[in-house]
Amino acid sequence: MRLALLSNVTVDLLADMLKKQADVYLSDGFDTWQQEMILSTSKLYEYKPEAVVVLLHANAYVDTWNDINKGCQLIDTCAAAFRSFADVLPGVPVFVSSLDVSNVKCYFGAEVRLNQYFENYFIEKIQELHYEGNNLYILPVKDLITDLGRNNFYAAKMWYMGSMPFSMKGLSALSELIVRYTSIIKSAKKKCIAVDLDNTLWGGVIGEDGVNGIVLSNDKEGARYKDTQRFLKKMKNQGVMIAVLSKNNAEDVEPVFAHPDMVLQHEDFVAEMINWEPKSVNIRQLAADLNIGLDSFVFLDDNPAEREQMKAECPEVTVIDFPKDSSQLPEIVAKTYDEYFLSLEVTGEDKKKTSMYRSEAKRKAELNHATSVEDFLKRLEMTMDIHVMTSEEEKRVTQLTNKTNQFNVTTKRYSEEEIHAMAVSPDSDIITVHMADKYGNQGLVAVVILNFTGKVSIIDTFLMSCRVMGRNAEIEIMAQIKKILKKKNIETVKATYIKTAKNSPVQNLFDKLGFSVTTGIVNEIGDNKSYEINVSALPETTGVFKTIIAGE
Repeated sequence: MRLALLSNVTVDLLADMLKKQADVYLSDGFDTWQQEMILSTSKLYEYKPEAVVVLLHANAYVDTWNDINKGCQLIDTCAAAFRSFADVLPGVPVFVSSLDVSNVKCYFGAEVRLNQYFENYFIEKIQELHYEGNNLYILPVKDLITDLGRNNFYAAKMWYMGSMPFSMKGLSALSELIVRYTSIIKSAKKKCIAVDLDNTLWGGVIGEDGVNGIVLSNDKEGARYKDTQRFLKKMKNQGVMIAVLSKNNAEDVEPVFAHPDMVLQHEDFVAEMINWEPKSVNIRQLAADLNIGLDSFVFLDDNPAEREQMKAECPEVTVIDFPKDSSQLPEIVAKTYDEYFLSLEVTGEDKKKTSMYRSEAKRKAELNHATSVEDFLKRLEMTMDIHVMTSEEEKRVTQLTNKTNQFNVTTKRYSEEEIHAMAVSPDSDIITVHMADKYGNQGLVAVVILNFTGKVSIIDTFLMSCRVMGRNAEIEIMAQIKKILKKKNIETVKATYIKTAKNSPVQNLFDKLGFSVTTGIVNEIGDNKSYEINVSALPETTGVFKTIIAGE
């Protein structure tokens, strides 16, 4: 990744740490970050960063924070620089550190302290820019300082000797924070956290203690479990799937959902595997039911034997170290989110993810009663909306390109900047596909990126969400793209299948769609294949979907 690190203090040591993870750009001059962002001819723009981190040390402006007008004016000037950058490179995410206004001291007792006012005003300015559509995000440095403590985060000697205010411990924490946030741009997140029940969502064993004997409350011992559930509930609302893996009798567990302090309810869980089977067996079944890989799971269980068995039998699953002191459990869950599920944006599809997957169970039940796959597909009453990507869809498309592994013919990862560049280019189209059926709206589920050269179209990306695989949607999508290409007078379509460890479901996709193999290249994983087809030979509509094409 090409990462630009801008600051009003010396950050050379921090840049060296980050170079282990990224190619890092630093300004030539000291405290020139605003000029770099404002001048479109600066070296920053020549560098073409994929992400920018602006690390601001508030105490470098110490004389400003005693005057409310001066402080607000400085923050407004910073915001103007951020807006200038966003206007030139609108797709590049900019992570701006929250302020820690801490060097205004020697207060008398009744003095009005402006520290918090300026910190909040700065965050409000960043949020305003974000809500306007700019890719600006708060890098929560102030939270980091609060956790570590200022005496551990800062080093006065380093500041006075070299204008570098951070201690080595502070630099290390900053480096980890920056890597965690910037890596979201092109890395796949985990999708599901599978949790135990007894001594995890509540204290005690439900089968022995009964609903009145478990530890779950709004205060004292039980509060740790209720707070854990609160964190999990928030994660669910942000697109993380939660599943239950519990060795219990389902009838013993059911009364807990009526407990007055039970935060999580049935509708919050994507699935509940409550039985006496080994949890490694249940999680494999769960992966099959959800159509996601085992490496998409995080496992949380208080029992060390269960954790070790999961590690041994399902090594792809990330197993969380359960705290010896259960009072640390809420914090462990919060850190688990930061490490494995952190997201820059929460889309409409994210918020509905659990309900979407629960609806999938109803579809599978209907499949079991259908006389054939064709009969099942018709009974679903499926609709498809296919169109050129809108600006509102850019974030979701970026998200899909970075997390879709199974139905993805090339598995190319793109930043939002790159997606935006292709969207506005006359030499490419990004086609998005929304699906729905009688059980609900599944949202934006497929993306096709087409590049154009003369009368030839090249399929750069063809991906589809795992939750709609197996419905012949790929045939319908290509049939509708055929209409789009004919309007553009395209005569030939070329495509490539790049084999990865996870995309075997699409290794024969282009053969299925009628393409002819033109070349085969062997890499370390397997065969890569190039394909070609005349547009007129692309599939015709399946007749199963009620399809809407924007513009028709």
